[in-house]
Amino acid sequence: MSRLRVGLLANPTAAHGTAHRVGRQVGHLLHLAGISVVDLSGPSAHVARARAEEVRDSLTALVVVGGDGTVSLGAEIVAGTPVRLGIVPAGSGNDFARALGLSVNDPEESTRALLHALSRPVVTIDAIELTSTGASALPHRSLALGNVNLGFDALVNARANGARSGHTMRYTAAVLRELPTFRALPYWLEIDGGERLEIDAQLLSLCSTGVYGGGMQMVPGARIDDGQLELLSIEGKNRRDLMRFFPRVFKGTHTELDGVEVRRVREVTVGLRHGRALRSYADGEARALLPITARVLPGAVRLLADLSALRGESAGDGGAL
Repeated sequence: MSRLRVGLLANPTAAHGTAHRVGRQVGHLLHLAGISVVDLSGPSAHVARARAEEVRDSLTALVVVGGDGTVSLGAEIVAGTPVRLGIVPAGSGNDFARALGLSVNDPEESTRALLHALSRPVVTIDAIELTSTGASALPHRSLALGNVNLGFDALVNARANGARSGHTMRYTAAVLRELPTFRALPYWLEIDGGERLEIDAQLLSLCSTGVYGGGMQMVPGARIDDGQLELLSIEGKNRRDLMRFFPRVFKGTHTELDGVEVRRVREVTVGLRHGRALRSYADGEARALLPITARVLPGAVRLLADLSALRGESAGDGGAL
């Protein structure tokens, strides 16, 4: 029997219960492969987190089963520890898994990938630390792995989360619903400790993977292991421009357009100049109201995945991304 001990955390509500079913199958398959599996799933994220943190020091890896929000929860639990984070995508969006090229809702393939990764060198990826910085806000820290939505995309995310259709369809429909009344937002930015900037932008997004909204390639060149983030801003576009803009996002060709700028940053504080209340979203989940500070945590998470094929490396390369 292997000495490897893996915690399994499945979101019981993700994709209308699909994650729970997939999690049970993956747990059974890992057990058949000789892995010691401890089920840490709970009726809520709070309960699951408490269970995982209680036994974290005894785990080789924590495998999370669900969507992007469940992946973020797993990252918060293992960040800065030797415990590796395994991902079994079984949510509605799965944008982070899509960026990694992982199979969705396929317990057998997911288990094979996890077992293979356990024999490979450790891969480390960056995390995004989010801190609420408003004058009346209580100090609050959370982590994300994929992207932080700070404007129009946050409003779309909020609307899409309340719909019942498939994730990509929900997101596209939410874009069409938000566009008619949307106006550019008056932001202030402080980037890497520099002077405060003011911009009026239709969209502001902070990216590590650059993939969200059911496959939108918002920042095609983003990497999850380079110790930097990409701050995408879109300025000077009217509603008709944006209608033509969004279809190009799925191919990643929008970055060639005028008014689209990508800044490489390590830390950024974002707020609104006129006091409007706007909630940020990250990895598909609601986070703190603006202003917030986001900074990259290089190599904060050890990922249980073999990404050599994604990076075009040979099987013998090994090591970090």
